[in-house]
Amino acid sequence: MGRFAPPLPVAVAATGALALAPLLPAQANPIDCSQAFSTVELSVCTRANLERKDAELKQAMQAVAKDAAEMPGGTFLPIWTDSLTGFFNTTTDPLKQFEAFKAARATACVYMNSLALQGTGFGIFVANCEIKLTDVLLEKLGN
Repeated sequence: MGRFAPPLPVAVAATGALALAPLLPAQANPIDCSQAFSTVELSVCTRANLERKDAELKQAMQAVAKDAAEMPGGTFLPIWTDSLTGFFNTTTDPLKQFEAFKAARATACVYMNSLALQGTGFGIFVANCEIKLTDVLLEKLGN
């Protein structure tokens, strides 16, 4: 059996300096979608929440890369870079890490939807799943 390294750990590993990253300003609370009157309204609201989370995640990932580059002593950046490029076979570019995370997140959430046998509300289920996975990564980034 070959070694399997899905893209999701790549994004998580890319943020391995999480404890070293400064906390970003608190982001606005998510939009409350519980008052949506229709599936369409709920879908639009959920998608808006996901877009806000993605913007917050992109900012947090860029902060980690910036902190790694500015770390005094010159030892953290090579360790971080070697881990990403060597072990996870990825890049230190936070925008590419963000795109890899989004792709892995979408794949995982579509798979979870199929396991849960959810037929209706597919987009809402997947978007809510993506929000939750993003929240986990943001928490690890100190946000």
